[in-house]
Amino acid sequence: MKTGVLILALTGALLLASCCSSREGATTQRQEARRYEVLTLTATVEGITVSGQVRIAHDSIIWASANKIVEVGRAMATRDSVWVRSTWTGLDVATDYAGVEKAIGQRVTFDMLQGILESGDAERRIAELARRLGYQATVKITRRERVETLTFPYNKRR
Repeated sequence: MKTGVLILALTGALLLASCCSSREGATTQRQEARRYEVLTLTATVEGITVSGQVRIAHDSIIWASANKIVEVGRAMATRDSVWVRSTWTGLDVATDYAGVEKAIGQRVTFDMLQGILESGDAERRIAELARRLGYQATVKITRRERVETLTFPYNKRR
């Protein structure tokens, strides 16, 4: 009986102690309104049709996801790095642009990706890039602009 009361008291003390923060800064939420362009793509590569969505926050980040009934991959590109995850092939890579160039044999930069996606002839340019990589592709893009409030956690210093 005394052991049960002791365990209950220790558990209560641990719970109370975990509610108190000993850090100098508290984590809060910061909201930022960000304008980004949303592209909805449908691409047929080597007879396989895949749809997806690309979001571009100008001069900042490009997010992409691809679906074929279920999600088959995601990618994110910033000014200095690229991350690609394919649930279809099991690929999960985070690298810089030199690593991308080494992997595909073509020079790629963030500005090139952004320029292709934001251009009026992105469909043709993406299909041309696929041909250079040895694939036959057709691409259809629908565009819309969106403003969304994004929430970021950050540490507020006192």
